[in-house]
Amino acid sequence: MNVGLGLLGANHGYDVFGSVSQSPALSVSYERGITDSFGPGTLSVGGLLGYKHYYYDFPKTDYRASWTDVLLMARGSYHYNLTDNPQIDTYAGLTLGVRLNTYSNSNANSVARDVYNDQGLHLATGIFLGGRYFVTNNLGVFAEAGYDMTYLKFGLTAKF
Repeated sequence: MNVGLGLLGANHGYDVFGSVSQSPALSVSYERGITDSFGPGTLSVGGLLGYKHYYYDFPKTDYRASWTDVLLMARGSYHYNLTDNPQIDTYAGLTLGVRLNTYSNSNANSVARDVYNDQGLHLATGIFLGGRYFVTNNLGVFAEAGYDMTYLKFGLTAKF
């Protein structure tokens, strides 16, 4: 099980001339090994639950926009240790699931106080490469690069 923070997320296509604020992505993922007879490594399956919020101030206006993404994804990984160190676990994998995206914007200067709200459920896919380092037999740290909700995730990991 991993509990992590994600950095370096997408900015939903807006330029860098305005002010983009992002919360760190929060994620919880779980995997369970299903077979170790698939080549020299171990195949695992599990899931990921994630949350991310973005806020954008348009330059020289009172126009604001915000997005919230919630992800629920299945996750499959192949664990192949690149070292002989039993404290290190290296892996790569794919994710497939759904992203609930909510969006709203407003213009504070408008007489009518224009507000637009939208939400939708979208197919979400991802790919990642990661590693875990176990400080004890059951607790450690992890880092993943790729993309499902951010380009980089890191945090705590536990083995049960």
